[in-house]
Amino acid sequence: MNEINKSEIGVILAIQDFERLAGFQTRFMSIGIPTQRAILSELVNFSLESNNRLVILDSRCVSINTKTEISLFKELCSNYLIVVALEDGHDVENTIELFRLGAADVILPNFDDSFLRHMVLRIDEVAHLRAQGFNQQAQLEKTNHELEESLRVLKQDQIAGLEVQKSLMPERPINFGEYQIAHFILPSLYLSGDFVGYSVVFDRYLLFYFADVSGHGASSAFVTILLRFMIGRVIRKHELEKDCGALARAPEGLIEHLNKQIIGMNLEKHMTLMAGSVDMLNHSLRYVTAAQLPRPILIKNGNPSFLTGTGKPVGLFESASWEVHEVEFKKGCTLVLFSDGVFDLLSERHILEKENIILSRLEDCPKSLDDLRKRFFLGDNDCPQDDVSVLFLKRNM
Repeated sequence: MNEINKSEIGVILAIQDFERLAGFQTRFMSIGIPTQRAILSELVNFSLESNNRLVILDSRCVSINTKTEISLFKELCSNYLIVVALEDGHDVENTIELFRLGAADVILPNFDDSFLRHMVLRIDEVAHLRAQGFNQQAQLEKTNHELEESLRVLKQDQIAGLEVQKSLMPERPINFGEYQIAHFILPSLYLSGDFVGYSVVFDRYLLFYFADVSGHGASSAFVTILLRFMIGRVIRKHELEKDCGALARAPEGLIEHLNKQIIGMNLEKHMTLMAGSVDMLNHSLRYVTAAQLPRPILIKNGNPSFLTGTGKPVGLFESASWEVHEVEFKKGCTLVLFSDGVFDLLSERHILEKENIILSRLEDCPKSLDDLRKRFFLGDNDCPQDDVSVLFLKRNM
């Protein structure tokens, strides 16, 4: 910048001494710079038109001995481009402190017009940079406000979605005859990709499923809602048709049906899943697993072990099929299911080591879901890296 922009720069002179004031006015006029006289109170109250202007401040007006004085000077420097006009015999340490507190420059006694011109040019550049900074800050504050508002709306939507998701899962544990079933879900976000469902049909069959949809947040939660309605439709069909044969064979064909539906919707989502049916008359458990990790755990006589069965994830392979397994569910038996988020709660590095820790914590058989949660330190206010879900199914003695 080689020329002074007279239209944008007008120097404010806060000089107490009239003779000194007149000298500054003359020197600025000689280089074509208009001036405006001001008193310190006008600067302090920010009553001038622009707060990004060059101010020549008489050193007699500047005192930085107390915290209040320092705070006042720093505030002036943040609102104006302060240049302190020094007097003969000025203190060097004090001058350094003025720069540290934000002074744009100082004017030494006996300055010449060349210095004055270059100083004004330099301050002019600083003024432009500060103006850009003010504009950017204002834009940033506006953007932050808009972002905060968007996050507030998103949070409201997430909370509403959470309430919908919770309303589609069992409201309370089921105690039916010798059997009790309960669940617990600790989401990593408001919405969860984990989903649990269970119900009693014909006062005989205790049906349940336990799903973990890939990903997190709203998209995964949306798939869990679809899953709830797809499975609910199948169960209602068997109930309306009083198809006891289909329920006796359950969950045969269920996962194949879900797999076809999910692939057909092009959701680009897949899930791990266990679906099961307990015949509370014959006391048998029929189940099918689709890549469920950790594997389902059956505790008999206080000894936990993983159930047989693997299977591919649901929603990836069109021609996949899943095998149904059946085991006896004796008195005192307990079935425990975890989503893979439980692995993140364990410090061991390898999956096999984590699985062994899980089995060791289930020895002597948890008496209830609360007992199970205590063994794995699952609190309501925890914030896990991944959704953590538990299903607890027990046949009482």
